[in-house]
Amino acid sequence: MKEIFEKKSKIYQSIRDYFYKTGAIEVFTDILLDYPNLDSNIYPVELFVFNEKKEKIRKFLHTSPEPKMKKIISQIKSDIFQITKVFRNFEGSYKHKIEFTMLEWYRVNYNLEDLMEDTKNIFIETAISLYRKPFITYKGKNYDLTNWEKITVDDAFYRYTKIYPDNIEKMNEFLKQNEPYFKGSDNWEELFFHIYAFYVEPNLGLEKPIFVYDYPPQLSAFAKVENGKGKRFEAYIHGIELVNGYDELNNPQELEKRLLKDIEIKKKEGFDYPLDTEFIQTVKNLPQSAGASLGLDRFIMVFLDLESVHL
Repeated sequence: MKEIFEKKSKIYQSIRDYFYKTGAIEVFTDILLDYPNLDSNIYPVELFVFNEKKEKIRKFLHTSPEPKMKKIISQIKSDIFQITKVFRNFEGSYKHKIEFTMLEWYRVNYNLEDLMEDTKNIFIETAISLYRKPFITYKGKNYDLTNWEKITVDDAFYRYTKIYPDNIEKMNEFLKQNEPYFKGSDNWEELFFHIYAFYVEPNLGLEKPIFVYDYPPQLSAFAKVENGKGKRFEAYIHGIELVNGYDELNNPQELEKRLLKDIEIKKKEGFDYPLDTEFIQTVKNLPQSAGASLGLDRFIMVFLDLESVHL
C-alpha cells in the first residue's frame, strides 16, 4: 500500500512539473458555489450553509472548476491548470466516486489538435516519471503512450455496430436485434447513450490509446460546433474514458441556450437549478482556447494497474 501512495504522489508531482515547464499558472478556485455546474447527465451535490446572520443559504459543490476557471482565463488570457476535488451525485462503480479528483486545464490559442498533443504529452511524461519509459501495462496489455489512434464518433460507432448514430430507426433495429427485451424508443439521446455505453465504449483503446472526436451537437456541452460537429474529444485506454477536451465555446448567447436547455430537462426530472448569468457574460471575453478535464482517480487506476478507483 505504501508503494501505491508513493507512486500516486509522483503522478501528482509529474503533472504539476509538466504544466510549470510549459508555462501554465496553477490556480485555486472555490469548491462551494452559489450556482451549480450545468451539464448533461451530471448532477451537483446540493447543501445548505448559514451565514453570519444565521440565514440559511443554498449552495452547490462544484462538479468541475470550469466556470470559475473560465472567469480567470477571461481576465488574464494565460494558460492555467488546477488539481481539485469535485463532487457528482448518482456516481458509483469501480471507476466512479461521488467525490473524486480532477485535473482541469486551459490553453490559450490552442485548437483541438493542439490539445490532443498536450494530453498525449501529459501521459508520456507521467509514465516516464514512474517507469522511465513512455509505456504502461494495464489489465495485462502493454500500451505505448507515444502511439495514439484518432477516430470520429461516427466512425467509432460504425466500427462496432455497423450503423451510424444519425438514424433513430437503425439504432432501434440494432438494439432490438441485440436485446430481445428492448421495446424501442424515439429519444435519440437515450438510444445513443445506450448503444455507445454498452457496444462502443468498452472497445475503445483496447489495442492502443485512442482519441474519439467530432461529437454530435447535442452532446457538445461547452464545445464549439463547426460543420455540424461538436469540437470535442475523449481519450480512452482499455475502454476507460480518461480525458474530456473541448475547443471552448465563447459565444454567450449559445452558452445561455445550452444552459437553459439543461435546466428545463432537469426540471422535468424534479431538479430546480438556478442560472449563473455572470458565467454566461464571462465567456464573451474568453480568448480562443481549448480546455480539458482528466479524472485523476481513473488515471491513477490505469497507470498503476489497479482494480478500481477505490484505494
